[in-house]
Amino acid sequence: MAEVQMAQGDSLIQKQYRESLNYMQQMGFTTDWPMYERFKAGDQWPKETARTKSLPRPVFNIIKYIMNHKVSSVMNENVKMLFSPQEFLDTVSLDDPDTMMKAARSQEAGELFTRYSDTTWENIKQDELNEEALESASSCGTGVWHYYWDTSKEGGLTRPWVGDMAGEVLDPINVFFGNPQQRRVQKQPWIIISSREMLADVREQAKKEGLSADKVELITADKDVKNERYDRAQVELDDGAKVTVLTKYFKKDGKIFFEKEASGQTIKKEVDTGFKLYPIVVIQWERRKKSIHGVGDAEGIIPNQKAINGLMAMQLLSVQLTGWPKMVYNPNFIDAKSINNDPSQAIPDQSPPGQRSIDYLTPGAISPHANGLVEAFMDYTKQLSSAQDAATGDMSKGNLNATAIMLLQKAAGVPIESIKKRFYRAMEDVGRVWEQFWKVKYNMSRRVNLQDDDGEDYSAEFTGTDYADVGLNLKIDIGPASSFSEELMMASLDKLYDKQAIDLEDYLEYAPKNVIPFKDRLLKKVREAKEQQAQLEAQAAQMPQADPAADAQAQLEQQMVIKDQEHAQRMEVEQLKANTELQKAALTGRR
Repeated sequence: MAEVQMAQGDSLIQKQYRESLNYMQQMGFTTDWPMYERFKAGDQWPKETARTKSLPRPVFNIIKYIMNHKVSSVMNENVKMLFSPQEFLDTVSLDDPDTMMKAARSQEAGELFTRYSDTTWENIKQDELNEEALESASSCGTGVWHYYWDTSKEGGLTRPWVGDMAGEVLDPINVFFGNPQQRRVQKQPWIIISSREMLADVREQAKKEGLSADKVELITADKDVKNERYDRAQVELDDGAKVTVLTKYFKKDGKIFFEKEASGQTIKKEVDTGFKLYPIVVIQWERRKKSIHGVGDAEGIIPNQKAINGLMAMQLLSVQLTGWPKMVYNPNFIDAKSINNDPSQAIPDQSPPGQRSIDYLTPGAISPHANGLVEAFMDYTKQLSSAQDAATGDMSKGNLNATAIMLLQKAAGVPIESIKKRFYRAMEDVGRVWEQFWKVKYNMSRRVNLQDDDGEDYSAEFTGTDYADVGLNLKIDIGPASSFSEELMMASLDKLYDKQAIDLEDYLEYAPKNVIPFKDRLLKKVREAKEQQAQLEAQAAQMPQADPAADAQAQLEQQMVIKDQEHAQRMEVEQLKANTELQKAALTGRR
């Protein structure tokens, strides 16, 4: 394998970058990771040749099936960051006002950071970043989150502000670590990120940094895209002038610095970020010994995927050859122009009597075990990858209710729990990165939107640097988010409501919004009716109560009147019956 050659006069960043490229090539990452991406995208066959152009090329993408299932399983729960004080009020001395004030600020910071983490999660589109990072980890074994300060963002009506935190997911093929054998990101001596950026933007950035005009001209476009490796990344527009930019984070005196370079020219001088943590978070899908890069699902499934595709291709080819066999004819007696597939047209045969000038080749029979082998490959592959039918909910062969399927899924998903725990640990690292951004970069007072315990929105002042000296604990809280969880929640509420353990107001209050989208309006209407009923009862209680004896007498008199009326009605009915009988007797006598 060819190694990246070192150029004379390379800067330190260039030297470290090229050494890292050599390491990535020696480990095979630069060739394997693009192959994993192609297989996931369905590009699973080699290029056609003259001898293989007629071979069927079916694709049964079990790799994508398994990856999508496992990524969805890891993201199935809601993630919430909970910040809390390192010491609570009941652990401090009430006689020390200064300590009490610090404890109160710690509680205030914990509550404010917890609520603002929910807002940041929505603003930064963290769910989308998580999905992209987990897809990368499932494929390549490594997922990388990167957070940076975006000065182009601004806002605020009553408290104008400039700059906000932004996030992105980096491809591991573009991230290089100073010590790739160290799995902990914060123990890395330096981290380099390579990116392809527009030449005009890079030159403009260099000018703002005070780079001289002659050095700015030395920043030139290049077509060196071979290090990008991916098929789509190696093809750029002809008029799209781009240059490779190297961003380096490194530690010095316990602080994080960063600088940028392009075409050997410094476009961003060494800057103290004020951070103590790298704004980079890494997750390993499956741990690999002595490596910051993990093991993905594709690495072990690709041989099975090739076998499945090959077996299906042979079966399809056998069916084609059987249904459309090769024709063999003697050109001395059969005119090639007269050969056709029209059943109503005969093929003239001028061969002597007793000879056969045309025939069909009989293809070899396919092994009867081929189809069963395909199913066995698929079943074993899904089972060993923790993506069997029970885990995915595909229980068409059985008659199971939702609860039974959910229990089977839980049992089948036990092997994925370790991946989930690594993901939650990565989310804790993300929370620590956010915390340092708030404590360092949010030095301007701004009004932010938060939510209270009841889910109602409100605005509050937020200046993160006010809590720079406050130590906080961070815990990742996991909540239910799947449709089965919602179904169980509704089933529990239904049982409580049927037993009259809760009223309609409680039922609506605790029901999920996506199950009852109009619950807010309905809950408001129920509460208004409840308030009106309470007011009527209060008014009735304030009215003077009547004499019970008088009420009883009045009720008795009313009952007597009703009985008299009923007696009178019965008498009238009897009189009508008697008159009817007399009329019938009179008519009979006349006859």
